[in-house]
Amino acid sequence: MRYIFEIVAVALIGCIASKAGKDSYLSRKSEATYRVYKIDSINTWYLIYARKGDSLYKIVSKKMEVRGCNRIEVDKQYEFLLHSRIYGYTIAGKTILPQNTLLVNCFSFDDSTNICLERDSINDLHYADNIKGLCFIK
Repeated sequence: MRYIFEIVAVALIGCIASKAGKDSYLSRKSEATYRVYKIDSINTWYLIYARKGDSLYKIVSKKMEVRGCNRIEVDKQYEFLLHSRIYGYTIAGKTILPQNTLLVNCFSFDDSTNICLERDSINDLHYADNIKGLCFIK
């Protein structure tokens, strides 16, 4: 009887550990993803608004048609590969220092398009290696 109890206990512990491992993986995966909460556009550019944890991101993407793609949708999660438009940005060969980012409010993306920050909630613009138009590239 004791032998059966030990087998059941080991099996139960194994199942709990396996579930914990899956939950841990899922929580890590959700931490690596951005949830899109709004999509907008201005002239020839898309603005994709996403949230990761407590942070908000404004992702800029050039409008283009990509056939047969995984179209980005509101309320879906994606593993975007984001890059900052401000940090590491250079003007006349000089890198903008973090303390000077308060001086930058808008960026010119072409002759007719300025895209601005939203200082109350979004203090940087981003682009992603795995976004083309409104398509998520896996």
